[in-house]
Amino acid sequence: MNINGFFSAILAASLFGMIPTFTKISYGYQISPQLAVFTRYVLALILIIVPFIIYKNNYKIIKQKIFLLLLISLGSICLSTGLLVSVIFIPVSLVALIFYTYPLIVLGYSSIFGKKLNKIQIIGFFLAFAGLGLALGPNFETLNIYGIMLALLASIGAATILITNEILAKDLNPFTINAFVNFFCFLVLVLVIGINFDIDLNVPNLGKIYIFFASLFYCAAFFAQLIAVSYIGSTKTSLILYLEPIVAIISAIILLNESLTKIQTLGTIIVIFSLVISLRKNTNQLYSS
Repeated sequence: MNINGFFSAILAASLFGMIPTFTKISYGYQISPQLAVFTRYVLALILIIVPFIIYKNNYKIIKQKIFLLLLISLGSICLSTGLLVSVIFIPVSLVALIFYTYPLIVLGYSSIFGKKLNKIQIIGFFLAFAGLGLALGPNFETLNIYGIMLALLASIGAATILITNEILAKDLNPFTINAFVNFFCFLVLVLVIGINFDIDLNVPNLGKIYIFFASLFYCAAFFAQLIAVSYIGSTKTSLILYLEPIVAIISAIILLNESLTKIQTLGTIIVIFSLVISLRKNTNQLYSS
């Protein structure tokens, strides 16, 4: 496994894992989901525009890949909207459990299109998901079809991003992909907000700080994920991203004073163990690649 891809995926998982906690805290300071999404894409656009201009871009290839670029942008919209809105209807833990089925979607795609997956890798995927079921411990009595569908939409969006990016990475650099996605999503967001929503900026400064960092984490994590997929592919990247909910749990314990039950602790251990056994073969070859 390529060392750059490996550590990029670790970085993406760590930063993605911090987002739910910071976002939840910001909601306590009157930050709305609309403002959260708006801040996310505005900041991403600001951060990527200069590198995009400086970096040489082949606009002919961009035009040729426009469908895939629109598809990955749609995946980003589904991911952001699904996650931020689903928590209104169902518990965060249930949202997370449904959302983290996306590596299984990637695995299914890889299997259908003939990519070789060893038995350890397959076992690792399903073992990690089983561990998440214990670690996240959702209250299945609190069910809402809208929340479930939105969380599933986010999962499909995440899988779409990983799969599409693996194809795009063969011809386009991460700066180009990132810039296109964020610019397109920003335009869609402005259109939607202009028609249906108002953004209230009269909120406490502390809330703005938390949502700023949540957005910053997203920008860095999304870019790191693009780099990871370009080096090690979508399947291996999605497996490493199973670390994301573990980071989310730890950050919630530290910042939200949440605690883990014995079953949740066991689930966390299972997730970590599944990652170790799944990546062991590849990490042994890490420095030989």
